Amino acid sequence: MAKEKCADSWERFSSSLSSLSLSLLPTLLFVLIMAYVLVVGLQNADFTFTVNGQEVTFKYPGVDVPIDYIALKNAVIYLFAAVLVGLPVPLLSGKLKPLKVLVALIQAGAFVYGLYIFVLAILNFASAMT
Repeated sequence: MAKEKCADSWERFSSSLSSLSLSLLPTLLFVLIMAYVLVVGLQNADFTFTVNGQEVTFKYPGVDVPIDYIALKNAVIYLFAAVLVGLPVPLLSGKLKPLKVLVALIQAGAFVYGLYIFVLAILNFASAMT
């Protein structure tokens, strides 16, 4: 006998959005960290090394990389919010189905907007490189 699922369509929808958000978050976090290092962290940094007893200092030049760091940060926040908003959906009972629908739709909005910001940042970066 197959195990029956007790989740309704809104719970499955919310679970799917959480799964998609969690799948996209590691990639987006890597891009965010690299954008921070390139755009903010290494600008005009001085590095000093000792080579054969002599100190060698070089300065990392200011690089104008067309990455919108704040937009990427907002995309991470929206995708993480999509996961957090969907956590209580399975706990809502049958009497609170309108609330379950509302939470799932808010979660969908946060996911779509976060994905939109991420894709737009990539397209802006690509168009600036040409």
